[in-house]
Parts: sequence; C-alpha cells; structure tokens
Amino acid sequence: MNCPKCGYETGRNRRYCDQCGADMAVAMRLYRLSNRYYNEGLARAKVRDLSGAVIMLKKSLENNKRNIQARNLLGLVYFELGEPVAALSEWIISKHFVPENNLADYFMEKVQSNPAKLDAVNQTVKKYNQALAYAKQGSDDLAMLQLRKVIGICPRYVRALQLLALLYMKNGEYEKAKRCLLRAQKTDVANTTTLSYLAEIEAVLSPEGRAVHTEKNDEGISYQPVAPSVSLQEDKPNYIAFITFFAGIIIGIAVLYWLVVPTVRSDIKAEYVDKERTYGVEISGYTTTISVLESEKANLADKLAQAENEIDDLKWELDSVSEDKFDSAGYEQAVLVLLEYAELEEKIEKAEEEEDPYEVIDDLVTYAEKLRVNENGAMLRKKTAEIYEKVYNTVAVKMKKYGYDYGHELYNKKKYDEAIPYLLAAYQMGGNDEDTLYFLGRSYQRSGDEVNARLYFTELVSQYPDGDRADMAHQVMDGLN
Repeated sequence: MNCPKCGYETGRNRRYCDQCGADMAVAMRLYRLSNRYYNEGLARAKVRDLSGAVIMLKKSLENNKRNIQARNLLGLVYFELGEPVAALSEWIISKHFVPENNLADYFMEKVQSNPAKLDAVNQTVKKYNQALAYAKQGSDDLAMLQLRKVIGICPRYVRALQLLALLYMKNGEYEKAKRCLLRAQKTDVANTTTLSYLAEIEAVLSPEGRAVHTEKNDEGISYQPVAPSVSLQEDKPNYIAFITFFAGIIIGIAVLYWLVVPTVRSDIKAEYVDKERTYGVEISGYTTTISVLESEKANLADKLAQAENEIDDLKWELDSVSEDKFDSAGYEQAVLVLLEYAELEEKIEKAEEEEDPYEVIDDLVTYAEKLRVNENGAMLRKKTAEIYEKVYNTVAVKMKKYGYDYGHELYNKKKYDEAIPYLLAAYQMGGNDEDTLYFLGRSYQRSGDEVNARLYFTELVSQYPDGDRADMAHQVMDGLN
C-alpha cells in the first residue's frame, strides 16, 4: 500500500508511514472499501450482471485508482458489452500504474493481435454513432439499417441492441423489439434499460393491453357502442384516393432519391475505399514477399555455385590421390562428409533466422561425430585439410554453444539422461570449460553413472582448481561411493 502523502510503499497493516510518518488510517479504510467493491463487482460479473459490475468497479476505483485487478476487470466487462475503446482505455491506465507482470498486456495483445477485427470493431462504433444521429433526426429506417450492420459485426453490443429495440417499439414492431432485448439480456442480465423496455413491451402485448375498452350506461351495465345504420347509396369513384395514392408514390420516390440513394452511395463508396486499401496492403505484402524470395533465390544460387566449385576442387583432389600413399576409402569418406556441410549450413541459417536453433541440434550432433571420426582416420591433402579445418572450427563453435545450452536446459528440466549426449558432444568438440564439465558430471551423477561423473569432476578440478565450480565438484565427489 502506498502512502497518499509521499508515495512510499509501506506494509499492508502499517498505522503510520515508515517514510514520512503520515497517518495511514484513512488510506487503509479506502483500500478496504476498494477491495470490497471489487469483490462485489466480480460477483456480479460472474452472474453476467455487467451493468451492476461496472457500477461497483467504478466505485472501487474511486476509492483506490491503483486497484489494478478492478481496473483490468472493468476493461473486460466493457469489452464484453461491445465497447472495446473503453476497455483499452482502462487497460492502458492499468499498464501505466504497473508496467511489469500486468494482465493488461495479455488483454491488449489479444485485442490488437487481429488488426482486421479491431478495425471492424472501430467501424461499429462509427456506425452506431451515425445510427444515433439518424434516430435523432427522425430517419428511423436509416438508423435501423446502420444498427443491423453494427449488430452483425458485434452481436453483443448492448447499446446498439437497445437502440434498435427502441426504434422497433416506436414503429409498433414489439415482437422484433422483444427479440433484440432478449439478446441484450443474455449479455447483461440486469441492465435496467433493457428490463424497463421489456416491461413496457409486456404491458402492450398482454391481453389487458389489447382489450377493447367498453362503455357503461346509466345503470352501470357494460355495452359495446353500435354504429348507426346508413342508407345504401350508389358508389361513386373516389378520385381523391387515386390522387393521394399517386402523390404518395411521387413523394416516396423523391425521398428515396434525395435521402436514401446518397446514403447508399456513400456506404458503397466507403466500402470500396476500404477494400481498395485492404487490397493495396495485401499487394504490398506480396511484393515484399516476392522481393525477399528473389533475394533468397540469388543467395542460394551463389551458394550453389560456390559449392559446385568446391566439389570440383575436391573431386580433382580426390582423383589426384596416390593409391600407394593414401587410404582412398577414408579420404573419400572425409570428402563426402565435407560435402554434407552445405545442406547442414542451410538448415542452421534457417533455424537461426527463425530464432529456434535447437531445431537442428540433433543434426549438428550427428555431423559433429562424423567430423571427429574422419579427423582421426583420414589422410588429407593440403587444400582439403584447409577446408576440413574451417568446417571443423565452425561446427565446433556452434556445437559448444548450442550443445551446452540445450543440454543445460534439459538438465534444468531434470531430464538428465537426455542431457548427457548434448553436453558430451559439446565437450568432445572442445567445450571443456567449467560449466560444461560440471553439468556433464552432474548429469552422469544424477542418472546413476558415478564412474563417469567422477571422471569429469576430476578433470574439472584439475583444470580449474581455483574456479567457481571446483568447490561444488569437490562436494559432489565427497558424496559419491
């Protein structure tokens, strides 16, 4: 809990601030009230009383604006109600108060990970505001058209469902209004606006609301008024009705032309612009991908040409070997091992670009073993020996790093038998440093092979007697049988 006067973080039950000595009684009471309102808001959110949860969580933040749990939950409730802008605002404020280890990072990443969906949600807010403007102007048809689009994109947008139900009620379509309100109620079960609209609809749709009012005579007996009978007359053409009918058609066409058509054209144009922008981004992405692939193709072509030249040199050198001075089979095997490096190098580069070097760790271990075997058994000419030494040194560097890193990771996961091959490969390629020797010995010791454990601990102590790991190695060896 932070002191309201100096901001110093004190203990939870401290009566006075350790830094400035300020009285913490009021601050402690406010913190407790904030937590109480947060618990009430959480309870209401669990039963989908989202509007009630918003009220409680706002009260919680009024008492303690740094209540991160309440602020993050308020953002989730806003997002569930179809208001992502308000949700992101709460999460950004939460991130400002607690930059590290904050669930707001996870929530914002989930919302912003899909830019297309986020843009669609932003469009729903604009369309809702446009529908609200149409409703205020009396253009109910245009407002309902926009609201249907909004609900199609964001089915849980409670305010859009309520406004659409209100417009249906205004036009006498109570069944449609009721369906909209029931959908809103599934999201927020105790929303007072939704409940008041439903009560009004139930009153209208009830038998009492539809009953015909009767009149009473002087004796208090109910009766239905009867219209007086009229004499039959010859029907005459009703020209006024025809004139009114055609005038209505003309007015309807004029309204359609001046109001509806421009709006539809504007929507179509906006949709076209959005699609054009989207296609432009996609084409730009494809162009970039093509450029990258062409660059990779050129690099691979250069590597292929270089490899072919090396193959030609190696073949020439292989053909020039004197049978009476060299072991042809061993020499040819060494050259074939060198030829395998081109494929392995490509795999290593790809894995490092993808930041997953462990993907080729097994291939690296296998190839390193081939290099060691051929280094001990093959007789090489000068040029082949130079290439062999270069490849050996390159593989040794990567094997020492990745072999130790991966073996150490398996050791930390208590997979000692699996860690031994990778640590041993790193050691055999020159990785006889303190850490490699120590964790190789520990892996053997923990897997039950105390003979090999003592062997590597002894080498560690002899090579690095003053090192950080020497004392630990002595302690482990003292516990061995």
